[in-house]
Amino acid sequence: MLHFFWSNYILSDNSFNIYEQSNAEIAKWAEYYLSQKISFHQSSWSSGRVTESPDDILLGHLTWDGRSQRQRDKQGTIRRNWIKDNSLNICEKCHPNTYILTPWVPSFPSIWVDNMPHYQSQLLAAKKIFALCGKIWIEKTFAKNDDSIEFIVKDKLIHLNMGVAYQNFPIKKQKFNQKGERQLLHISNLADYKGFDITGLSLIGVDTLLHVATSSIQAPIGLLNLEINNQDFTFNFIGNIDNNDDEFNQWAVENCDFYIHTGKMDAQATTILENCSRGLIPLVTPESGFACPHAIYLTHNPEKNRKIIEWALELPEEELMQRSYLIREYIQREHNWETIFNSIWNNIIVSCAHSVTH
Repeated sequence: MLHFFWSNYILSDNSFNIYEQSNAEIAKWAEYYLSQKISFHQSSWSSGRVTESPDDILLGHLTWDGRSQRQRDKQGTIRRNWIKDNSLNICEKCHPNTYILTPWVPSFPSIWVDNMPHYQSQLLAAKKIFALCGKIWIEKTFAKNDDSIEFIVKDKLIHLNMGVAYQNFPIKKQKFNQKGERQLLHISNLADYKGFDITGLSLIGVDTLLHVATSSIQAPIGLLNLEINNQDFTFNFIGNIDNNDDEFNQWAVENCDFYIHTGKMDAQATTILENCSRGLIPLVTPESGFACPHAIYLTHNPEKNRKIIEWALELPEEELMQRSYLIREYIQREHNWETIFNSIWNNIIVSCAHSVTH
């Protein structure tokens, strides 16, 4: 049996026909594809012992503490550690068939570390680490030479792209707005590593409108002014969005032409994949984790970015439609869940077989 330790996901009758938030998507498609290979148990990263069988396989995310700081101060550190708790012997650090699946960057941001109380011991104990990220981050991890946990476990890493259920974005972009009317979209939690400050500085003085969806802003829907480096930047705040809302999806493909994401160290932003599936053209930094020959790449220099964005806004309709088609094709081929979970399964089989022969 394979035990999948994720985020308390509950499968429903219509789950496979709707698009859910990214953690739910991972758990859902893990069950869909891996249950075709082996008996599958949907568990949680907050679970303790679930097996005493040496033949079982354990795959899951690093234990994540989603409580508020106030709750942590009052209740203390999470005691459950699915990796340690499932060791077959008190002297062992983990079950012999333990694998981690997690987003990856060469230096985990503080928002990750603050929520993962056991991450170092778990990374050290696991047999292999399936790293969901852009290839840039695997290369940069290997290029390090220090005593960081990310560098220490580098030889366990197996690179995987993040997936997206392309079929659950049926509303696609059919045409682009006229020059002078083209608009941009950004969706994220606005954490520092998302690079929204660079986005804002890159758009000051550019003749376009940026729409921003986030749950991190408490304000009325509409135009908001933000001061970045003593400069005023105005964008249209559209609140928190639902990817299953046909009205929002129709609005996005009709009004937005580009998806902008100037991440500084983002594993592989799911929102880029979602909006590429809608047909928007990605304006992204390599550090946003998305690598596609048909995307348009930005830098961390706002002045350079302004020139790139102004050039992109003037591209002919024919070129934008061709890019949109080729990017959607790339998403279907390189970011589909079947390929991702087949790769995970094949690597687990090889790893288990290697352990038996030794």
